Amino acid sequence: MCLSLICCGWMLLFSVFVFGDVAMNHTTTLFVNHGESAKIRCNYSRTDDTEIMTVDLQALNHARMCSYIHLNSWQKQSCKDHIRFIWIPEAEEISFELLNLRIKDTGIYICTVRRTAKPPQVDLGVERVQVIVYPALSLSCVKRPDGSPMILCSVEFYHDSLEQLWIRDGDVLNSSYSNKSFNGSFSQQSYLIIPPQTFNDTIYSCWVNHSSLNKPLVANLSSSVCYETGGVTVTVTVVFVMLTVVLTVFLITPVIRKHYKRARQQSVSHVGVSFTPEPVLHDHLQSEILYSTLGDHHPVLCSPAAVRSFEQ
Repeated sequence: MCLSLICCGWMLLFSVFVFGDVAMNHTTTLFVNHGESAKIRCNYSRTDDTEIMTVDLQALNHARMCSYIHLNSWQKQSCKDHIRFIWIPEAEEISFELLNLRIKDTGIYICTVRRTAKPPQVDLGVERVQVIVYPALSLSCVKRPDGSPMILCSVEFYHDSLEQLWIRDGDVLNSSYSNKSFNGSFSQQSYLIIPPQTFNDTIYSCWVNHSSLNKPLVANLSSSVCYETGGVTVTVTVVFVMLTVVLTVFLITPVIRKHYKRARQQSVSHVGVSFTPEPVLHDHLQSEILYSTLGDHHPVLCSPAAVRSFEQ
């Protein structure tokens, strides 16, 4: 009998140790986009003899990020600006919201709910949440020292390797050069030199793959965007040329007109002066006599249209 009780006791202790360790090591994973927020819910078991309770949020292997204590109500002890404490009294739910997440915020967060009175101090719940912020991808136009345009693909990510490719019309291109840096998060920049502007608009794509992604990220950029500055220069040049042509025509036109008028006068002096003879009325027009009724005076005889002739 005693032996069986001892065995049951050891099995109970072993199960508490094993399952407690499993519960402690269980981690929930949250995937969020750059700039979004993540909500970490703190699961715990509240007892009737709890008089004073505390809740702490900290990043793994880091100092405490936010801490609250509950006496008659929740009071803040310390908390970073980008963390919001949430308490729902009806359900007695505790959670923290991480606001405006950056790539460097990727990591494991631990929420610990602890009863501090009545003694002894007891952990009522320990929740581990892994927050993974997806890589941030952006495309922009930059210029080389000689003024020619390039496309810059910037990727910010956290740990692990990153795959990056340039694509144009389905063809994989080689980047001009790239570099990596680390400042709380990894950053990779790749540059692509594009050919001189043509009438055909070309779409360039930056393709990125990372272990945190369900599918690769793709960002597109039109080549015309990178030539907007150059386009302004071309436009100004064209306008200048057009203004020059208009001004030239404006200055030359009076000279041409004056020369043309002088040549015409000389031509008339050789031909002679033209004159208009008296109208000739034909017999079949004699009966069609028209009168003017303008004014209050007596009707005035109107002749049919005269046939003009010129002699040289």
